[in-house]
Amino acid sequence: MRFLLGRHRPLLFVCLFSAARTASACDQLPAGQSLRIRLAAPISTYTAKPGDPIHAILTQDLVCQNEVVLPMGTPIDGVVHRTRKVGWGIQHETAALTLDFNSAHAASGEDLAITTRVHEVENARESVHKGVIQGIRSTNTFQGNINSRLIHLPTWNPYSDPVLIAFKAAFPIFPEPEIYYPAGTDIHLKTTAELSLPASFAAAERQSMQLTAAQSEKLEQLVEQLPVRVMTKKNVEADVVNVVFLGSAEQVTAAFRVAGWQNADSVSRLTVMKNLYALLNNSGYPQEPMTTFFLAGRPQDMNWQKSLNSYDRRDHLRIWQWDEELGDDSIWISSSTHDTHAALGIKHLGFVHHISPNIDDERSTVIRDLSFAGCVRYVTYVSRPLMSTTARNSVGDAMHTDGSIAVVSLQDCHPDVQIDSTPKGGSYKPGNITFRYIRRQILTFRSDIFRANIIYGAYTAGRMTIAALRSPPKIDP
Repeated sequence: MRFLLGRHRPLLFVCLFSAARTASACDQLPAGQSLRIRLAAPISTYTAKPGDPIHAILTQDLVCQNEVVLPMGTPIDGVVHRTRKVGWGIQHETAALTLDFNSAHAASGEDLAITTRVHEVENARESVHKGVIQGIRSTNTFQGNINSRLIHLPTWNPYSDPVLIAFKAAFPIFPEPEIYYPAGTDIHLKTTAELSLPASFAAAERQSMQLTAAQSEKLEQLVEQLPVRVMTKKNVEADVVNVVFLGSAEQVTAAFRVAGWQNADSVSRLTVMKNLYALLNNSGYPQEPMTTFFLAGRPQDMNWQKSLNSYDRRDHLRIWQWDEELGDDSIWISSSTHDTHAALGIKHLGFVHHISPNIDDERSTVIRDLSFAGCVRYVTYVSRPLMSTTARNSVGDAMHTDGSIAVVSLQDCHPDVQIDSTPKGGSYKPGNITFRYIRRQILTFRSDIFRANIIYGAYTAGRMTIAALRSPPKIDP
């Protein structure tokens, strides 16, 4: 025995060293890790001050080598690092907000130090630059651009022009320049430094339901029967079918409602006016109508969407019920995409929404929201090897996908964490009517001084024309 141990001592050392490396592989995570969080309390530049605490909840497991380092539901805390308030509009035209999320509360009771910065506020009209949330300029809207163009009409005094006065009186709309995010706002963070886990920290093995060979075969047979694309009313190929839900109609409806999604309004005169207001005000319309698409000649049975404060950006999907069933579950087929901006399309004779090309990200968003709501039993992916991984939708936007379809088995929802996103104390109104009116005049005057000239007007009009006439870029087949 001693002979064998001595003879194989080098081999034993290698095995022990490899095991030690495997055990400690997740002790340190490099910078660049994505953290998806949801605000647990509202925040705004109107009231926030540097040093104020902020609270959020992790909505997606942080995983390392199939081990859950931080599970969804983990509290994430931090402080307001810096704010820039518009106030009266004399010093600043736009607001800014810097949030420093620096602590994660592990299930063991330990506080894990993290170094992050905001990468994106999902579906927000504000942009993020180097971790700083940049507010909008209230005059940089569709309506504001029209105002500045009307000033160029021949008259000795621009502000006495009756057309301009009539337009401003008919559309007294001025977007709120301060930043405000209610509880429930989704934020994408990225770590900026290596994440070190203490020796006492215990990662949990990622649990996933293993399907039997028979179940997997049934799902593959189901996916083979499904159409790949949905169609427009004019029989033009539109979105890609990328998610299948298994469950009853009640489970599908409950899942999206608990996850915070809403149905789209049907088209009417009222919804057209709401749509116009959201466009002019650069604000969100939570029940914005959707274009009707068709699957096998049938319009969608359900539609769901989630937005924040932007007319341009929203998560949305359409759902059709499939004729067959899988065991006791009904089958629901879905195409999900993420709107990123709306623009005037001359070819389409109106404003059209354009989507993010990576439609797999939107598929992940849907699954993440339903999983955080406790409505998912299991998720599996079924590949479609014959499907093209690049395509275009009905308005010419590029779509990229890995070709797989996600099969999501639903259950009755049991959320571990519930966030109350209803506003407290009424709707958010920063200041009284007199204050907002004076600030509007100050900001409009500042914009007119710097931007209401024929050179700037010709430049922006040219950009809009080029964008409307531009052909979509080529994509590889």
